[in-house]
Amino acid sequence: MTGAPSMATSSGKKLSMTKQNELNTLVDSLIKSSFMKTPTVNEQYAQYQQMYSVLERIRKLESELKLKTGNGKPRQANIESFCQWAKEHGCQFDGIKISEFSGFELGLEATRDFSAGEVFVTVPRKLIFSVTADSKIPDIMKDIPVMMVQNLSNLMLALLLIVERFQPNSVWKPYLDVLPDRYSTVLYFTPADMAELKGTSAFVPALNQCKNIARQYGFIKKFIQSKTALLKDNFTYDLYCWAASTVMTRQNLIPVNLREEGEKVEVEGQAGESAKESAPNPVLIPLWDMANHVNGQITTGYNEAGQQVESLALGDYRKGEQIFIYYGNRTNADFLVHNGFVYPDNVNSAVAIPLSLNPTEEQFEQRKQLLEKLGLASSGDFNVQRGGDCFISPELLGFARVFNMTKEQLGHWLGEGAVQSQLLEPDCPGLEASLKEKVWKYLSIRLQLALRMTGTTLDQDEALLANQGQKGAQKLGHIKSMLVQFRVVEKKILSEALEHCKQKEVDKKEV
Repeated sequence: MTGAPSMATSSGKKLSMTKQNELNTLVDSLIKSSFMKTPTVNEQYAQYQQMYSVLERIRKLESELKLKTGNGKPRQANIESFCQWAKEHGCQFDGIKISEFSGFELGLEATRDFSAGEVFVTVPRKLIFSVTADSKIPDIMKDIPVMMVQNLSNLMLALLLIVERFQPNSVWKPYLDVLPDRYSTVLYFTPADMAELKGTSAFVPALNQCKNIARQYGFIKKFIQSKTALLKDNFTYDLYCWAASTVMTRQNLIPVNLREEGEKVEVEGQAGESAKESAPNPVLIPLWDMANHVNGQITTGYNEAGQQVESLALGDYRKGEQIFIYYGNRTNADFLVHNGFVYPDNVNSAVAIPLSLNPTEEQFEQRKQLLEKLGLASSGDFNVQRGGDCFISPELLGFARVFNMTKEQLGHWLGEGAVQSQLLEPDCPGLEASLKEKVWKYLSIRLQLALRMTGTTLDQDEALLANQGQKGAQKLGHIKSMLVQFRVVEKKILSEALEHCKQKEVDKKEV
């Protein structure tokens, strides 16, 4: 259903030569900035602010083209025609309807009872939105150096969305009309919004994501001006943010090479869980992608014999309840950066803490060598995990142990007969009491530092959320509320992990 698009229609508006030249200069400046190295986080944020300023001027110039992402109607007004279109093209969803839910916007509602494991929706292959050889998008991209952009397949899917948006007779129009006009992904953050993430594990990934999308926009904008008429008059930064965010929040992986006829293969959750077969293609799956996330497991698969996606109910659902799916094993930082939401009860929640060896320290080479034997880097992010008895990930525990070893202890664990893998275990035999104490003190200090990085306390952030709606309280708005909620989730994990480490110090338990 992705037939070759003709020339995409535009609004008919053009920029004056003066403004077009200014736009070209701004795009060149954007591309140049996106390749400048930023050794520190502060420099990276300053670069983000500078690029944001350039993009704001670009957006203002491009706004004169009067291009829109939607048909001018609220999403809710397009639901009926979308559902009719989906049924006409073979989508089966008896007992399901699209409804509004508080805190979720749109979702899937059960109009009858469902049992766990029962199929609640099927989507035929012809209704799966994907880049094909005849969609012309591969032709657009073939001359752009691959090293200049990231996630090429995602980029092409985003471009196809824009192309179809401006096809007057696109078969995908009912689907496009039910998509959001804008998102709460990091691409829609202001510098003030981004500043709310300072000191969290999502800050640097969010900055990187914005830089990558700005770079992609710049290269495509520059390329299409000289190489192709397709997209030339209706490719803007706002439209690309919309398309990229649609892909970021809704894409899934459909395996291309299925080995056995009739075999059901797990489809990647919207959040990025790896498919079990090789060569997956990023796609959009209409209707199914209206389902919201809950803890669980992936219960959606592609049935090669039936040539359709099939999704099974995670649990028992009663009539009137919202039906959820599991997006995959992602932390809240992943959800925030790539999906534009925070899930407070996320069982996969973790906080990444940056740690590194001191390269000028006398035992640096020994420490680095031992870390390599453990499969760990001498510099990187190490996870503090959510709840239970495993707050400290094996990788973080192993790094902390190696970091705090004496020269003699390093020699022992690098010697023949030493079982280095034990350093990743909660109970490591042969670890000296003095090292155990140093490790828990080291981890406590690191966790205390991480808790201070945002500039607010857990109590302050919780108060901001609790006071919403009260007279005289600061109104946060949707995005800031989400960001404060994210800080709360991270600080709870760090605080609980800190208490765990302090207790270990007191009890002098095995490290």
